[in-house]
Amino acid sequence: MVRRFTVIQGGRSEWPDRAAAPDSEAAPHSETWRVDLHRPGTVDAGAVSAWRALLVRNAVDDPLRDPDHLLPLAQHRPGGRPVAVALAWSQDRGTGRDTLRGVVPLAMPCSILGGRTRRWQPGGTEAAGLVERAAAEAVDRALRARLGALRRPIRLVGEAAPVSEAKLRRPPLTARRSAPPRSVPAGNLIGIRPEGWEAAESEILAVTDPAAVRDAVETFLALDARTSARPIIADPAEASLVRVVTRLFARRGALRVEVLRRAGAVVAGTLHLCAGSASVAWRRAQA
Repeated sequence: MVRRFTVIQGGRSEWPDRAAAPDSEAAPHSETWRVDLHRPGTVDAGAVSAWRALLVRNAVDDPLRDPDHLLPLAQHRPGGRPVAVALAWSQDRGTGRDTLRGVVPLAMPCSILGGRTRRWQPGGTEAAGLVERAAAEAVDRALRARLGALRRPIRLVGEAAPVSEAKLRRPPLTARRSAPPRSVPAGNLIGIRPEGWEAAESEILAVTDPAAVRDAVETFLALDARTSARPIIADPAEASLVRVVTRLFARRGALRVEVLRRAGAVVAGTLHLCAGSASVAWRRAQA
């Protein structure tokens, strides 16, 4: 049976390395470097906290680049190739303190003979990872050394981009897309309402309580199944992605589910990641 490339907790492949990743020549003499390789499902809580601290230090508040979104996305929607998450750490020689300086998700080769890899870029974004600009060259060298030190060496194509060069490219929301104006002659407007007609009462519910979010998400998925040409629940990987991401964001109080009811029936819904100015309408459904 052919054995494929895998990575395990702690950043080592299933085969011993020929050598450990050497310190980057570009790094200051007071620091040493290491790069850990993980599967998306094995990144531990400590690394996730360090990842989120890296986002804060570099003023990145986009929820689509948060580990609670990217790790489930890499696990359930890898895009045809296995994804490994490279975590680049610097260690101060004096204090021994580790600092996460870069996160680079990689689309790994499937062949056991090694090959080439490049940064994993999920659909709709130009960059999923994050590298501090001041450490970009050191991270790039340490990552290449780590991949090259595997028993079956892998060559990195391209380089890790600094944080300031990573720009999000989101498709415009339907309501914001420009469209040519449509005018209807006044004489063609006819409205017929039966006697006693009254507009149906509408109610918008915004659910943020973690205990109630699960049911609200399932209500959203049921609406999507009734109204969408490509329902989320028809694709097990997509359904798992939605459930996992919403659960992780809800656990931090960073999820808002909006549901519109009209005449007692659910007619629209939106899943919002994060709150305030950083909020993103992640999924929508409408009857």
